[in-house]
Amino acid sequence: MKSHRIYLGIIWLLLAVILPMPLIILLNVGLVDSNNHLIAYDFGILAYVWWLAIVYLSTRPKWITSKIGVPSTYMMHGMLAIFAILAATIHKFSSTTFHAIIRNTGNIAWYLELFLIIYAIIFLSGWISDRSAAFRKIKSRLEKVFNHQLSVWIHRLNFVVIALIWIHVNVIPRIANVLYFVLIFDIYTLIFIGLYAYQKFIVDADMRNSGVISKSVTLTPQIQQLTIKLNKKARNYHAGDFYFVSFRGKGISSEAHPFSVISKPSKDSVSFIIHRVGDFTKKIDQIKIGTKVHLDGPYGLFDTEIKASEDPIILYGLGTGIAPLLSIAKEYAGKKKIRLIWSTHSKKDYFVDEIEKLAENNVEINVKEHRFSDDELNKILTIPEKEFGQFYIVGSAPIVLKVRENLKKLGIKDGQLHDEHLTM
Repeated sequence: MKSHRIYLGIIWLLLAVILPMPLIILLNVGLVDSNNHLIAYDFGILAYVWWLAIVYLSTRPKWITSKIGVPSTYMMHGMLAIFAILAATIHKFSSTTFHAIIRNTGNIAWYLELFLIIYAIIFLSGWISDRSAAFRKIKSRLEKVFNHQLSVWIHRLNFVVIALIWIHVNVIPRIANVLYFVLIFDIYTLIFIGLYAYQKFIVDADMRNSGVISKSVTLTPQIQQLTIKLNKKARNYHAGDFYFVSFRGKGISSEAHPFSVISKPSKDSVSFIIHRVGDFTKKIDQIKIGTKVHLDGPYGLFDTEIKASEDPIILYGLGTGIAPLLSIAKEYAGKKKIRLIWSTHSKKDYFVDEIEKLAENNVEINVKEHRFSDDELNKILTIPEKEFGQFYIVGSAPIVLKVRENLKKLGIKDGQLHDEHLTM
């Protein structure tokens, strides 16, 4: 969508350029030094401000995610981290000091940044694993040691980096004497740490956007459907949205995990289907009825885009990726021209009744065990769908990427393809 690209550009401009500019100007005006030294300091400022920004982005700020979506926010988070380490590297190798505390705090912060980025690329993002089956196997084996809980604690080393850089800057006598720079530098630090703390200790602890598990059904040995009775003050959700869900019960990790909505929007309840494959989700069937649930969200742009579109809508689900698409199909059946394509692992479909009802409401249905070939898709899709259709693809990130490429071979343009996989 054009508006998505505009908002993405504005937010990039704000965080990457405008945000560090006051500090750069204040230091360059207030400090008398050679141009080479000032440039080295400027790169250090960029690295620090961008690092503050990535910590802030990790809280999924609503004013950003509502405009560009969570996946684009995560992409920005990762790219800013890479820019930050590049800027920090230029700063490190273009500046020198004989003071041990200045040198050591800077060096330790740089090594920690490097470690955190490498760790994130391997374990927390799909930049490589989404595109390499061999790397996915290696990552899967390593995750037995570097599990989700450990990853959360490693991610918190970001605050050690921030503390080290804060000390590094404040113990440099010449810079510490530039009072307005130091004042704004400290204000930036307090604001961003404060925003993170507000999200984690106030917003995430606020149980108004919450509910309790009212129903838990085993659909297959690997798939569980959970229904949550919503608190009266819980936020309204839209078709195709997803939440970061955390369970508040004994013996259950309280870390939030993303799950897509399968239910038609309701003020009373929300349902999810969950594939039990991870170290956390494989125990999801053991969570007791009545367990309290905190809901961070809802997130998602699908409903906003579909509501504004007059083009044919093609919902392409891969395995349990059908969940948010069923939610959308239920909401817009009979209101828009919709085709639902489902590539499933088993003919023992657990949504037979829902799909039959959708077919009765003029939703075109195509279901196949395993993947559709290019020829099959070419025959299924009509000419108007290929030329103007808006495709919404949901599933595991590697398969989503393959489906996107296959659809492009059929002449479908990049601007017609939409997905919200959470590893970029």
